[in-house]
Amino acid sequence: MGASSGVTWDEVLVQGLFAYGLTIVVAMTAAGLIWLIVYTLEAMQKKRQVAAAATTVQVAVTPEPEKVDETAQHVAAVAAAVYATLGAARLVYIGETAPGGTWTSTGRTIQQTSHMPRRSPKR
Repeated sequence: MGASSGVTWDEVLVQGLFAYGLTIVVAMTAAGLIWLIVYTLEAMQKKRQVAAAATTVQVAVTPEPEKVDETAQHVAAVAAAVYATLGAARLVYIGETAPGGTWTSTGRTIQQTSHMPRRSPKR
C-alpha cells in the first residue's frame, strides 16, 4: 500500500466500501425473497382455512345397545383427532395391522440375548 505495490489508501477504502455496500444489497435481496415466500405461503394457508371453514363435518358413532364395542369409541376418537388436526379429510382405513413377520421374532431374540453372559470353554 505504499509506493512499491502501486495501490493507494484511497483505492483500498473505495474497494472496501464497495464490498460493504454489495454485501448490504445481497442481504436485503435475500431478506426480501424470504419475506415474499412467507407472505405467499401465509396467503395460501388463509385460503385453505377459509375453504375448510365453509364445510361442516359431523362424526357420530352409535353402536347397538347390546353390543358395546370399545373399538367404535376408539374409531370415533381417532376420526375426531384427524379432523381436528387436518380439517375435512377422508379417512381411508382404520383397523388393526397384520401380525408381524419373522423380523419381529428375530428382533426380540437379538434384544433379549444381547446381555447374556458368554460361556467360555472350561480349561
